[in-house]
Amino acid sequence: MAAFHLSTFAENDKVINFLFPVKTEGIENKVSSVFGESRGDHFHNGMDISSNGEPVLAMGEGKILYSRFGEDDPFEDEFGTGNSIWLDHGKGIYTAYYHLKGGRINGFLEDRILGAGEKIGTTGNTGHSSGAHLHFLVLKDYGKIILDPMKFLPQVDDGTSPQIGNLLVHVGEKFTQINDGENINISQSFPVTVGIQDSGMKPGQRRGVAQIQTFLNGEPLKKAGFSLLNYDLGEWRNPEGFRFSELYYRDQYLLGNLDFRNGENTVRVLAWDFKGNLSEKSFTFYVTRIR
Repeated sequence: MAAFHLSTFAENDKVINFLFPVKTEGIENKVSSVFGESRGDHFHNGMDISSNGEPVLAMGEGKILYSRFGEDDPFEDEFGTGNSIWLDHGKGIYTAYYHLKGGRINGFLEDRILGAGEKIGTTGNTGHSSGAHLHFLVLKDYGKIILDPMKFLPQVDDGTSPQIGNLLVHVGEKFTQINDGENINISQSFPVTVGIQDSGMKPGQRRGVAQIQTFLNGEPLKKAGFSLLNYDLGEWRNPEGFRFSELYYRDQYLLGNLDFRNGENTVRVLAWDFKGNLSEKSFTFYVTRIR
């Protein structure tokens, strides 16, 4: 496996060799969800790998910080994370592994160091999970910052750019689609969203993107990335300081409450996936402002 120097973690030139946490083939087709996606009312705080019954490996050397399995309290309602393990890699760096199958491996309640690549469990479908997969996280500053794991793992092949879909104006519980070249009547500013999906190497897959940038009539609207989440002022925020509600609306990417001018308007959208593949799309339409 390749080794990476994690400059965001480095203290006294410490090097952490993060490995893929699932021993599997065809990883480029199994990354089903990426960091920072919408989960209705919160950010997806990790990365998902579709897998069932395959070995889960420690991403790096560390100690077990916390583990919880159904066997610990079989009469308690199952946590959303299902069977889970947290590892402490030192210097405030943690990794976490959710939805594991079966019970705890023998000896894992002992105080000892686990080696990078050591088996810590098996992929499963426990907890709030709609299909067998491993959800895993990378955290720093003792959990105050959650990082995109894709930044610190061996490269995953992806030569497919994201797909930019429809532009929508939301009025209450309803929405109107704005097509290129269309004429619309509007009375005031309303939330405007755009659908963006990244399939990667597997057609039909619906992943989020790593960065978006939007413009209205040539003026910048919003630039937002999803490389980390920082807990600040009681909410998780992206690197630019945006809260979830400022980046998503009804599971679409939120451009803002836009006040279109009378006449021609152009919205331009750029989107990058985790591999840096870029898509760009413009919508030019004509607005009649009504009272």
